[in-house]
Amino acid sequence: MEKQIKDFTILCDYKNRQVILNYYYEDELISRDGTDFNSIYVHHGSIYFIKHKKQVLTINSRKYRNALIGEGFQNYYIMRRDKDRLDIYFP
Repeated sequence: MEKQIKDFTILCDYKNRQVILNYYYEDELISRDGTDFNSIYVHHGSIYFIKHKKQVLTINSRKYRNALIGEGFQNYYIMRRDKDRLDIYFP
């Protein structure tokens, strides 16, 4: 069973890696993004991916009603709101 995330600081443990973001609407992939990063910073409802002390990618976590730790893969997270879904994967 997927576990609910209440505190996004769990993502701050990921360092010096790559992140892949898959955006879905009604289970159809509508956009994909990704980047390399050095660290993750969580502050006031935003998740910031930092590389060389500069923000390279931001997720507004307030846009989503719930977030889960995905079971299908290791290092996989799911954020949902109605028909919108964001899958976050750290390969």
